[in-house]
Amino acid sequence: MIQRLRQSGVSLPIFSLPGEYGIGTIGKGAYEFIDFLNASGFTYWVVLPLGPTSFGDSPFQSFSVRALNHYFIDFDDLVTKGLLKKKDFTDITWSSDPRRIDYQAIYKNKVDVLKIAYKRFKKGLGDYQRGYTTFLRKNRFLDYACFMVLKEVNDGKPWNQFKGCYKEYSSDNFTKFKHDHKDEVEFYIWTQYIFLKQWEALLNYAHEKNVKIIGEMPMHVSYDSIDVYKHHRNFILTNLDEMEQVAGYPPDVFYNKGQVWGTPLYDFDYLKRSDYRLFRDRLDFCYDLFDYVILDHFRGYLENYVLPVNAKDGLNGYWEATSGQSVVESFVSDKERVIAEDVDFHSEDMTQVLTGLHLKDERVIEFGYPREMGNYNQPINYTFNNISFSSTHDCLPLKAYLNSLNDHDRKLAEVQINKDCRHFGVKEVESGDTKGQVDALLELNLASLSSIAIQSMNDLLYQGEESRINTPGTVGNNWVYRITKEDLSSTNAKHLMALNRRYGRY
Repeated sequence: MIQRLRQSGVSLPIFSLPGEYGIGTIGKGAYEFIDFLNASGFTYWVVLPLGPTSFGDSPFQSFSVRALNHYFIDFDDLVTKGLLKKKDFTDITWSSDPRRIDYQAIYKNKVDVLKIAYKRFKKGLGDYQRGYTTFLRKNRFLDYACFMVLKEVNDGKPWNQFKGCYKEYSSDNFTKFKHDHKDEVEFYIWTQYIFLKQWEALLNYAHEKNVKIIGEMPMHVSYDSIDVYKHHRNFILTNLDEMEQVAGYPPDVFYNKGQVWGTPLYDFDYLKRSDYRLFRDRLDFCYDLFDYVILDHFRGYLENYVLPVNAKDGLNGYWEATSGQSVVESFVSDKERVIAEDVDFHSEDMTQVLTGLHLKDERVIEFGYPREMGNYNQPINYTFNNISFSSTHDCLPLKAYLNSLNDHDRKLAEVQINKDCRHFGVKEVESGDTKGQVDALLELNLASLSSIAIQSMNDLLYQGEESRINTPGTVGNNWVYRITKEDLSSTNAKHLMALNRRYGRY
């Protein structure tokens, strides 16, 4: 296949993949999705962070940013490998709706089924035995595994409420804890081993199908994580290791009262003295998993929005600058593989930083209409150094977004869409034709100069608000969206292939 200068892809979280067991996995559904991408002329798949989720089920709130979510382990592969039997899980009700994740059912049942597989594995059964002893000796995930079992021992409480000597991390304590809870700790290490085995096979398959995977590295980390528990000197905490201030964001296009993320603030002075090793280690972890890495909330590496720990919204915070561009220069080792996520903010200063760093950055076509929402998101202003998205996981899908506009903004958006259609040679749309406008925006994304045009899967399927992945500033009813196998039809693939060919992206 000829390598095109301009290419395209689709964004869809792993958890949104189709499948039988309540949540998307890196099994059959993922392979079928890669086949669909290949048949449609797409060469990129954008996924969200893969860490084990904590409060609110958000991939941006993880127990560890250097561990992998055991929810995504595929059961069918474990059956094939001799570690599970169908009867081990066929009687479980995973969800009443194939398009929605029931996290309560996943939380209740997934680990129990995996422990059945683990017990068989420990008896020497299954095809994944070779290489496991070497994997164990590396102790790569020991801290994460001990942390997860410590949470179980402490009834799920955060680490600052752990009992006895474990309120404070120490390697000696963890060595003793592993000795006292050997089997429980090794189970969580084993989940990482199995995930990586399945992920390696999936990544190899994607490359065979000319598909590259773009992952994401969260900027902030959850307070209740091994990252803060072990490396708390990298964060601004009190003498009691508690937070007085947290990270958030002021009012923006996502939420008019701003957001309280509730995550600890980094101590950039300490990070600088350690040559930003914390960031470097995390990015290296992502390099091992993905072909390209999106740096989430890129602005956070340049300045942080500070809020009091008890803030109810993001209205009364303030910005505090870091060392700026030198922060990123210190830990990004392979700039060709990094993308700056700056959809929440852009300015001339940001442009200068990105130019100085030689980083690609993001554009979101949804934010370009009506035009008052930001000219740099108009496809007519995209450059080859941009990676453009139809919408993001935090956005309303295009259909719902257009329908949410008031009459004035809707008419203005219609005029502007058709003006840009004329510029790019895309078919104009009649007033009031929401489906036609969504199709036009998707084509404008492909027609633009951006080197990679990413279409959100819910936009390609012309789905509405029910398919929104996350509503910023809210907890609950997020991260539950799923597609079905029927969405990956050959008819859809042929249509999308024709569009990719029309605009020179295949």
